[in-house]
Amino acid sequence: MLSLRTLNCSARRAHVLRRWFSETGSGSRLTRPVSGTIPQPPEPINLALPSSAEPFIKYSDAFVDRGYTKSDIFLHPDFISDDEHDLLVRSCNKKLKRLANTYEMGHFDKRINNYRECSVSAWLPHKRGVAGRVSQAMDRGVDPDPVDLPDRASNGKSAGWTTVGKYDGQIRHILDRVWDLFPASFTWLPPHILDLHEDGEILPHVDNPEYSGFVVGGLCLLGPAVSTFKHVDDPSVRVDVLLSPKSLYFMTNRIRYQFTHEITVDPSQRAWMGQPVARARRISLMFRDAKEPKGGWSSLVSAAIPSF
Repeated sequence: MLSLRTLNCSARRAHVLRRWFSETGSGSRLTRPVSGTIPQPPEPINLALPSSAEPFIKYSDAFVDRGYTKSDIFLHPDFISDDEHDLLVRSCNKKLKRLANTYEMGHFDKRINNYRECSVSAWLPHKRGVAGRVSQAMDRGVDPDPVDLPDRASNGKSAGWTTVGKYDGQIRHILDRVWDLFPASFTWLPPHILDLHEDGEILPHVDNPEYSGFVVGGLCLLGPAVSTFKHVDDPSVRVDVLLSPKSLYFMTNRIRYQFTHEITVDPSQRAWMGQPVARARRISLMFRDAKEPKGGWSSLVSAAIPSF
């Protein structure tokens, strides 16, 4: 029988080989953003913009006049507390020091400069990831996960996670609030740490629709930034979002599939309400749902078994 360890190894290899971005130029080697009917999840996504988000989002007149849906970009300012923010920053720094110690000047898809990144599988509960879905498809129970336990014992002392990371349990409880915004049927890829240097930039791109599923989002840490979303066929249809520390954002529907997004070093686009937004190092803890194979999760089992 194929072990989950083998499946996880196969998934990691696939993760390395897949491309993160779709370029929109005519000479692109990658697929263009989705046109026509937008892919929809089996269960609807119900993300309601809180009123606190209004000062942080600007829609162009063309976006409003042409009837685009404002809730396709979700923003929740102050989604986490100061203490949670600081815990995530410390933990991200430790992961980056071990897994991505130096900043890269260019990405292989030429969409991002002066950055470093890594994925953290330890922060994704087994039951929410691909391995858990495969277990269910094979009619196997999902293995008990020690990090799903409460982060403190009843006596107030640490529940003890020295084998999986001292604070991984606390971090999972924070991230559970993100995943709980979506239907329980969603399957998630491991959280991805993207560290952008204060002189770094993200050029306009659409995240590859073949890499992940229906939503792309991030939990913002450290410095603020202005992210600009433009329709691939008409840049006048745009949304500007001030991403402040502790905020959570998600791209869904047309914003996810038909709009580029960018964080530029151009001073003219690094301003909000007439005030400049200082360049600063920022970390985005990224969330992407996994794209289910056409043959269902059970098809990953047969695909991973070698033929003789």
